[in-house]
Amino acid sequence: MPKSLVDNAYRQIKDWIIRYHLKPGVRLHVKNLSQALGISQTPVREALSMLEKENLIDREPQKGFRVRSLSVQEIEDLYDLRVALEVLSARQAAERITLHGRKRLTSLLSKVGRFIQSGNKPGILELEQDFHTIILEASGNRPLAEMGRAILDRIWIIQNINLLTTDHLSDAHPQHVKVFEAIQKGDSQKAGLLMASHLKSAKEFVISRLKRSDDILSNLMGFPLQNGEHPERIPRVQRGSSKR
Repeated sequence: MPKSLVDNAYRQIKDWIIRYHLKPGVRLHVKNLSQALGISQTPVREALSMLEKENLIDREPQKGFRVRSLSVQEIEDLYDLRVALEVLSARQAAERITLHGRKRLTSLLSKVGRFIQSGNKPGILELEQDFHTIILEASGNRPLAEMGRAILDRIWIIQNINLLTTDHLSDAHPQHVKVFEAIQKGDSQKAGLLMASHLKSAKEFVISRLKRSDDILSNLMGFPLQNGEHPERIPRVQRGSSKR
């Protein structure tokens, strides 16, 4: 079987999960996914097994797969791990960032500023997420970057909805600018402290929303789940739209 078929199925289904097109708790039917993707069921099964290893979906005996639902405690734990990893990445980036890394972050932050002025929410969200990925890579620490990206994949599911359902989407930008300035100056201690403050405030905001039963984020993330069931709705495939 061509490896590209499995990889493409993996990337598309993962993108649907991260972007909340496939919601937490939804049951995944191999037949429906294969029809939506226009491929046979075998590569879909392999893709689902890959996503299971990344803890994005669960396999249920005799039932198949389901998009993984997280408890508030699990989400808190993910954010705590994210803080630990990204604080270290910011410190190491201040010591190791290359000229290419600096140019990437400079261009990204400039583009975010333009998107804020034009009100391009999807563009802002994607670039603000890319900021964290680039710093993980700029750390020059490959194991750290791999672990960090895996955690971010799981957090984006929550963060996408969190940011798009508030008026705080552009709040991260000035904080990102300060983190980059510290990295530019090679001040590893300040870069770590600024990253910690930025991520801890983000965590507190998300958790406070999830604990409120009247908050749209809490409801969209399935707190509480209704009998553990969600209707399956497979989105249309948009060729070339998957980035992550």
